[in-house]
Amino acid sequence: MISEQDKSVRQFLLRTTTIGILLNLPPLLAQLMTLLKLDITPIILATLLWANTPLQYLGMASIFTQQQITFEEWGVSQAAPVVWVSVVLFWLLLAGHISAISLLRISRR
Repeated sequence: MISEQDKSVRQFLLRTTTIGILLNLPPLLAQLMTLLKLDITPIILATLLWANTPLQYLGMASIFTQQQITFEEWGVSQAAPVVWVSVVLFWLLLAGHISAISLLRISRR
């Protein structure tokens, strides 16, 4: 029999995974767009927001050196893999916070 705590942990992980995939979808769509040779402006803008929100607007770029990350007029133009991993982790942490808050709200009802 599954305990109540195991059920809530499973629900938390499922929500975090689902929200994390949704939040990390813009770069995947951008890669698909380049493979199919499409030019879809909303996907490009979503990808720019996906990368620039944690790096420029929240200041994560100050952690990295100029050799690891390059900015141009629209934001990040080139970055090392460690930069992209940190951006993905940022969105996964945000997904974890969102799912924890939503589960707390549900449990209080």
